[in-house]
Formats: sequence, structure tokens, C-alpha cells
Amino acid sequence: MMPLRTPTFNPSLTTLFEETFCVSLIDLNGRLTYVNQNFCKLTGYSEEELIGNTWELLNRGLTIENSILIFEKHFMTHKVYQESVRIFSKDGRKYWLDTTVVPIYDVDGHLTHYLSLDIDVTGPELVSREFAKARTDLQNFKYALDESAVVAITNPQGMITYVNDRFCELSKYSRDELIGKTHRVVNSGTHPKSFFEEMWNTIQQGKVWRGDIQNLSKDGEFYWVNTTIIPFVGADGKPFQYISIRQDVTSHKAAEKSLELALKNDFTTTVKNLQNAIFKYSFDKYEQIHFTLLEGKITEKLGMTKDTLNAFLYEKSLNLTSIKRHLQEGLHGLSSQFEIEYKSYTFLVYLSPIFEEDEVAEVVGTAIDITDRKEAERLVKHMAFHDHLTDLPNRRLLKQTVENAIEGRAKSKEPFALLYIDLDRFKNINDSMGHYVGDQLLKSVGERLGLLVRQNDLVARLSGDEFIVLCTSTNKNGVRLVAKRIVEEISKSFLINNLEVFIAPSIGISLFPEDGEDYDTLMRNADSAMYLAKQSGKGTYQFFTEELYNDLIERTLLEMELRQALKKDELSLHYQPQLDFTTGKIKGVEALLRWNHSSRGMISPGQFIPIAEETGLILPIGLWVLETACKQAKEWQDLGYPPLRMSVNVSLRQFKSHTFVSDVKETLRTTGLQPNYLNIEITESMTSDVNNCQRVLQELREIGIKASIDDFGTGYSSLSYLSKFPITHLKIDQSFVRELTDNSVIVKAIIDLAKNLHLQVIAEGVETIEQAEFLKTLNCDEAQGFLYSRPVPSEEIAKLLEDNIL
Repeated sequence: MMPLRTPTFNPSLTTLFEETFCVSLIDLNGRLTYVNQNFCKLTGYSEEELIGNTWELLNRGLTIENSILIFEKHFMTHKVYQESVRIFSKDGRKYWLDTTVVPIYDVDGHLTHYLSLDIDVTGPELVSREFAKARTDLQNFKYALDESAVVAITNPQGMITYVNDRFCELSKYSRDELIGKTHRVVNSGTHPKSFFEEMWNTIQQGKVWRGDIQNLSKDGEFYWVNTTIIPFVGADGKPFQYISIRQDVTSHKAAEKSLELALKNDFTTTVKNLQNAIFKYSFDKYEQIHFTLLEGKITEKLGMTKDTLNAFLYEKSLNLTSIKRHLQEGLHGLSSQFEIEYKSYTFLVYLSPIFEEDEVAEVVGTAIDITDRKEAERLVKHMAFHDHLTDLPNRRLLKQTVENAIEGRAKSKEPFALLYIDLDRFKNINDSMGHYVGDQLLKSVGERLGLLVRQNDLVARLSGDEFIVLCTSTNKNGVRLVAKRIVEEISKSFLINNLEVFIAPSIGISLFPEDGEDYDTLMRNADSAMYLAKQSGKGTYQFFTEELYNDLIERTLLEMELRQALKKDELSLHYQPQLDFTTGKIKGVEALLRWNHSSRGMISPGQFIPIAEETGLILPIGLWVLETACKQAKEWQDLGYPPLRMSVNVSLRQFKSHTFVSDVKETLRTTGLQPNYLNIEITESMTSDVNNCQRVLQELREIGIKASIDDFGTGYSSLSYLSKFPITHLKIDQSFVRELTDNSVIVKAIIDLAKNLHLQVIAEGVETIEQAEFLKTLNCDEAQGFLYSRPVPSEEIAKLLEDNIL
């Protein structure tokens, strides 16, 4: 394992990783060296079954040697590897994981491991409450499509996954007969193989394809559909499904055929009753395009006749170059189709030349009203690139915009910034005021952000309470001003349903190209900086630094190793004697936790205890400390040494746990230690919840257990409540003892207070004879510090007792 440097700050990413990702660590041979509980829960394997194995256990088709080679090649030029991976759990269930892999290097720059952060994208757990509105919108959109178009959805291989009722009505096949099949089931054999090859080449490139297709229904009838196929492209740039929106144009095609045969017989009465527009044109004697027929009910709505159309075609104030080109091509024998917009309508126009003796005599055309279909296509495109709640650009559009900005500045390296915004305590508002208020707040935040940025900047919503601002400001000071303005304005109140709601943002900032030259790196670094902003007190902003990223990775790995420390028997207790000033004898010891890492040696409690407290690991570790300390105290008694008071520190999480008192009772029962030899040390901060503190301490006191307040004088305990707590000792913090000359008045006041409350006083951090003598004169009861002994293993305490050195 790589040697980790001491982090310079305290970000709480580890809980995020534990709750969000399936985390695993593999060595350079591909063998798993660490997995978290999420990973075990998903795969169904225990930690013991996974450690030492490879990912081949989860996917027999995977070759770990090939995967390692892919990693080695990929990380020569990239920092992050991402892939969708299929695995099988122990009970045979199939899962799909979105996997993000990063290389881990030691301080000398040597690759040691690969860290994999995985998200299960298989099941319904990905659908959260915030997508309820999106589902409603999609249902409304689906209804609109079902009423106006023939709709089908296929997977990337062309297999049909959805058809609407109009598809079934037109094809005469039931839905069950179509799902799981390809469109070959309705293939009429009309079109050559090259026709469909061109179509597939187009949509597989992520481009929209349009054209007319003749299909064959189940009962043997041919029908024509004007088709638009829209590819939906995934994060890897490849289509993951295709949506086909079709219009039944069978009658239009039949009309074209009829027109080719009968136009010369002048059937004006017939074409006037057609819904769509029918027209024909040719060259006049001046070689100018001249319309000779324009009929159809739509032309009546538009107030258009052939005369007004001829005048319209040569209106100089209009740019009709593209339309004229298509019309000219028709007169030169080319069939074509194109779209035009007129007023609030969109028309699909078909041109078919009529030949006489190999010469174009005239061109017959139709114009179909496709306004509803175009609006449906617009809605599909908008929903694919915008957030359903705030209507802001979504993650896909953000990525596209950022990548375009990177490409446009590839040579100049002109900087821009990503501001990663997270709303502090948003979950509390959601839980206390309801999701409706939470949704309205998110919409209001999005609107306010839009007012705070410049026209060229972009505001996007990622998910939940996370927003991104793409800031095109070209200097760091400009970005700083934008971030400061966002913090100030978003921190102002929002009025939601006559409720004044307050929220504050934490912002992380990454700069192009300084902090990354690709989208993923810039987003990751901005996210990292945002967590540092939260750790710095929230409601602020923080620029990314490389040191920050390294510390985040190191801290995450340290937590992973701490989870294994108990199982690997790397934790131990050292004990520091507490001496009676009157007798000079050891009256008690304080149990202090130590971590002797198998490869990095002793790790400071200041490094790992805060991590244990934040992640909840302090609960099992704290229980182990209590059990080990009590067992050791009873063992010394059984060896014939004078009974000692064993002092054990407990954390706030332990103290507030509803099982704390019962855990203490069970520990005393299993170890056989009498309650009067156990002293529970709490900090002043734990007394802020007066009722709970008094209840727990009273239960312990009734058992016979002693209790002391550690580091007294550094917290905020109320003296009015101090007399009500059933405690037995006060411990003077070593910071007062270290500067005893300057703090003598404070120390004397603490000792006098304790005596008036009939409490014993222990002074911590006594290092000199002068300090000890002065404390004696103040009637301090006990002392603890390097003057007498450092914290030592249990064997050395036994030796001190045996040799009666102290």
C-alpha cells in the first residue's frame, strides 16, 4: 500500500463514497485488496470471499490480464477510466455498473493500485422522487405523440422495445407480435439493401434520418410512412436507442400515382378536397418557374392561390434561394423532398417530375402539414438536453457545451471556470417542509443563478441540489467576484408559499486549463473543491488545488484501511498512569487508542480518530476500546496488583447511542470488572444536551460507575448545570497546565469549584517538577503527564506496579 501523507484539511468525502459507491481496490495483478459493504451487498459475496480474488469471479467472460493491459495503456495518457460493466452476483443476478477507475501512486510516483468507484445503474433505485414530474411530462408527451403519430422505439441493434397503438393499427400486428422483433417483420421488399444501409450509417453516427418507407401489414396491404428516426446518444457518444416518429402518407403516395396518370384530365374538383396541398409547375416561355395548379384544403387556410404563389416566389424582399434550387432541380428531372416553414406551419414538400419523351413536361408536388410532428421532435430534443424541474441545461448539454469550449480554446488556452454549487442543508428543508417546497426552492435558485451570470455564461442543474455555472471570465479575480456574488445572493431569503426560506451555497471552482483540460477532470476537481468549501464552514467558495485532490484520495484510502484495522489486529491500547499527589502511588490509568499500521507504522490519533467519528467507525472501535480496557483492568487485579481505576474516553456518537449504557453493562458482565473501577470520560461539548447527559450519567452512577469531564475549561459547559450532573472528577486541560504561570488564577478557580462540588481534580500534561509542586499547593488531587510516564503498553504498566517505581 502506498505511504500516505498527512492530510492538511478534513473533508467529509468518505461518507459520500460509502453511501454512494461500490468501492474496490485492486493490486497490479488484478486481485482485490479491499471492498466496501456496498460492494459486498451488491455482489452477494462476503468480504472474505472477495479479497484475493479478481473481477473474474463476477464475470467469467472477463480476462483480468486484458483489463490490466487496458488500464496500463489508458493511464499513459488519461487520468480517469470509465466503462459500463456487466457482473453477476453470487445468486446469479445480472447487474450493470457504471465504473470509474483511477490509478493510485506512491510518493515516489510508482503505480501501486487501481481504485474503482462503481454505481449500480440496473434497478429502479435510480429513479428518485425528483423524476416524478419528468415522468408526468413524458406521459403527456407520449399521449400527444400517440394521438398524432406512429411511434416505435428500438435498441441499438434494431430490436423493437416499444410501439404505440397507432403502429399496431397501421401494421395490423399486435404489440406482443412486434416487441422483440426487428422492422423486418413489416418489410415490404420495396427498397434495396443499400437504402437501409444508408439509413443505419446515418443514425449510428448520432444523426437524424428522414425518408419515406413502404411497409407491408400483417394482412398483406402495403402502406407508406414518412419517417423521422432520432438517435439518443449516451455519454460514450454512441446511440443507446432510436425513436421513430412516422406519418401515414399512404393516401399521399396514392394521390401522387393518381396524379401522374390523371392530372392531364383536369380533376380540380378531386384535388380541392384533399387535406394537403397539391401543386404543379413548369417553365414558362421566359424560362421562369410558373405554377399552374395549387389546390387542397390547407391552401384555403393559408389564403394562398396559384397566382399569389407565383407572386410570392419572385418577392425580392424574401430569401427563397434554397426553395428555388429545389424547384429548379425538379425541372431538371430530380425527385426530392424538403421542409419549409410558412407562418406557424411546417410543410414536408415532395417533388416528382413528369416526363414526356424523356423530357420533363412539368413537376407535380405535394405539401404535407407536419407542424405537430415537428413540435413533437422539438419537445423530444428539448427534454433530452434540459432539466425537467428547472428547465435549465442538464448534464448532457453541460458536457457538450464545456467540451465545445475546450475545443474552441485548444490552441489559445484561454481560461474559463466551472463553479460546482451545492446547497447546504437542503435535505433538512426537504424533510421538514416537504418536497413541494424543496422543488420550488430549486426552481427559484436556478432562476436567481440565471440573473447573476453574464449572457455568455451557462447555468446547469446536475441533479438534486447541485448546480454548475460555466463562467467564461478570463481571469481568476473575475471568477472570484462571480463566486462571491453567488454566495451573497443565494444566501438571501426565498419566499416560497408565503414562507421565508434560507439556503446557502458551497462552491468549488476548477479552472481551464490550469486544473484540467477535459470535462471529467474539470468536474472532478470542482467537486473536490466544493467539499473543501463545505468543510471550511459552508456558505463559501474554494478554488481547486492539486494538494487538495491528493489529500482527498489519501483520506479515502486511510478510511478504507481503518475499516480493516480491527480485523487485522492493528489497534492497541496504551495506558498513562494517574498519580495521587498525597501518596505518590498510581491510583488509576487512562486508556489511549493507538494504530500500528502494518506498513506505515504508528499513525497519529489526530489523523484517524476524526475519520472514525465522521464515518461512524468510532462506534465499533469505541466498543472494542471499552471491552479491551475493562478486560485489562480485571487481568491486573487477577495478577495480584492493587485495583486501579480504568478511565475510558467515549465519543459524542457513542454517548448519544441508545445502546451505550447497555453496552457498558454487558462489557462489565463479560469481563468481570466491578463497576466502581471504571471511569467514563466525556468532553464538555457532550453536556450541551443537558437532559440526555443527565439521564445517561445518572444511569451509569446508579450502576456504580464513575464519570469525569475531560479537558475542563476549554468547552462551553454551563456552571449552573454542573452541580446537577452525577460526575466524580474534573480533568484540567493540559493547555492550562502547560502555561501554568499565566493560567494560575484559572487553574485555582477550577480546583476551588471542584472542591465546592465535592469533586476530585486531575491535572493533565504535567511535565515538570515545578508544575507538580505548584498544583500540590493548590490542593489538586491527582496528576497525569510525561513527568511520571508516557502512555505505555500494558506490560510496562505491570512492570511499574511490580517494581513500585512510582
